[in-house]
Order: sequence, then C-alpha cells, then structure tokens
Amino acid sequence: MDPIEPLPPFRVRVSKRARYIQLKVSLLAQVEVIVPREADRRLAPIFVQQHRDWLRLALRRARAERAADPDLDDPRPARIDLPAVGERWHVRYVPRLGRQRYRARLVDGRGTLQVATEGDDVPDVLCTWLTARARVGLIPWLHRVSADTRLPFGAVSIRAQKTRWGSCSTQRHISLNRNLMFLAPEVVRYLMIHELCHTVHLNHSRRFWALVQRLCEDYRTLDQKLGQAARSIPAWAFGE
Repeated sequence: MDPIEPLPPFRVRVSKRARYIQLKVSLLAQVEVIVPREADRRLAPIFVQQHRDWLRLALRRARAERAADPDLDDPRPARIDLPAVGERWHVRYVPRLGRQRYRARLVDGRGTLQVATEGDDVPDVLCTWLTARARVGLIPWLHRVSADTRLPFGAVSIRAQKTRWGSCSTQRHISLNRNLMFLAPEVVRYLMIHELCHTVHLNHSRRFWALVQRLCEDYRTLDQKLGQAARSIPAWAFGE
C-alpha cells in the first residue's frame, strides 16, 4: 500500500479487556481498531498507518471470500437456511399496506416466510425475525445442554453481538448470538458448553479447558470451526 494512499474508513472501539491496540477486519471488509480503555484514541490512525500492508492484504482476502458466494451479500434473499435447527425458509416479499401489523410471518407452516416490506427495510425485518427464531431455537436448547452437563445458569438472552458468539457474566447470565442459527448443530452445542463452563470458571484457565474437554472431547476441532464460522453468515444478519 502506497504511503500516500488515504487510510480506509475505520471505527474505534474502546475495550476494558484489551491490553494493547488491535486491528481487525470483518468479513464484510469493515475495519475496526480496538483501543484499551486507558489508551489515547488519537493513536488509532497512527496504528492503522503502521499496519497498512497487513491491512491491504486482509481487506483483499475478506472481499475475495465474500465474492466467492455472492448470495451472502444479497439484501433480499430468496431462501434462508438455519442449519443449527434444521430449518429452510423460502422468502416471499409483498408490499406493506397501511397499518399492517406484521412485517414477517410464516405462511401455512410450510417453510415459507412472507415479508411485508416498504422497500429498503428488508434487512431490519429479517433481523427481527431471526432474533425471534433464535429465541425459539436456542433458549430451550441451552436449557437441555445445561441439564445434560449439570451446569446451571442464571438467565439467558439472545443478542446481536458483533464480535462474540456468546458470553457469560459474573451473575451466570449467558448471552447467545442469534447468528448461531447459521452454524452446524455440533458447533452450536460446543459454544453452549463453553459458556456453561464459564459459570464455574470465569476465565480461560487450565481448569476451565479441562472442564470443557471432559464435557466435549473434540472441543479443539469444534473451536476451530467456530473461529471460521462467520464466513457463512449473510450480510443482512449483521444488522441491528
């Protein structure tokens, strides 16, 4: 990257957990600079400039991966697959009329999703629907895994995290990313076991990983798959 080339757009995120400045490129080719809470945010553009060569390659790779499957970037998908729960939905778009109550509804219970749209609001409508499906599919599932592993938790919520598949608080409140619905069932179950183990060890110590291994012997393979899983998420699902 030529030194005089302008820096790509980037956002700065202040993190209380980060120990040093980090640079990340999302699968949507969006650049994020993670800055420790105590660091000077004005260092962000300097850090980006210092890593401009790496950034150029990372952006090229991200764009190439998305280009390999153009359906992932379709804002009006004709079909939505949710492998985690074995569902396939065919999407039908209709105009939204007047004060129509629904924006997305199931039709005849036959795997058809009818979306009432005003035009450019399709991603928002689909994200709202996805969150609702995730509550139905993931929350009871977490309760079953909790019972199987004998690891109770305090509460559960479905969220739209940008950088995490799940989290567990000190109050044993587990948050699950709604985009887990796009992952393979065995990967989702591993993530649930991972977060439930945090109800015992709120860290990634040796004891934590020993507990994970006892409950999920092939956790290393599944953890690697989880690290690459975001590649299968459609662009619209990254919305609010």
